[in-house]
Amino acid sequence: MRRYWICLLCAWLLVGAACRSKEQKPASIVQSAEIMRDYQHADSLYQRGIIDTGAFNRFIRSAMALAEQDPQNERAPEMFYKAGIGSMILAKSAVTREETAYYAKQALKIFYDFQEIYPEDERARYCYYQRGIIYDDILGDYTSAQDQYRDFVNRYPDDSLAVQLKDYLKILGKTESQLEEMLDL
Repeated sequence: MRRYWICLLCAWLLVGAACRSKEQKPASIVQSAEIMRDYQHADSLYQRGIIDTGAFNRFIRSAMALAEQDPQNERAPEMFYKAGIGSMILAKSAVTREETAYYAKQALKIFYDFQEIYPEDERARYCYYQRGIIYDDILGDYTSAQDQYRDFVNRYPDDSLAVQLKDYLKILGKTESQLEEMLDL
């Protein structure tokens, strides 16, 4: 009889351990769903002209943690890329230069890391473009913006965005008088 109870206890422990290991994967799925809801909340406010810095920061931290802890999660690349976009939004809406620089630097790092972690993802190519926007529109560093845009154009010449960027590169960083001079020619 004692042997029966020992076997039953062992079976119960094995079943419990198996259930816990199965719970880990759904927890990752639940975590990614929660992170996506955080993004959707922050983005829906942004679409209405409200920038919830706290909501964006929560999403960015969570998305970056997921990409670091579980880079194979099917939603991780999408959320990681959106973390870069969220950082750009925060940089553009920042009140102080320090905040702008902080969020811009964070976004640049995310887009560089994205290309390193997910080089085969379709969005990896657009990291050049996003970095170009950060340098151009947010930081006013036209030389670095040109470098990023040129990298995109040279690597992906057949992309429809490359055609637009070729034209944009002709006017990037020009003063108003230089642009007027170009039009007179």
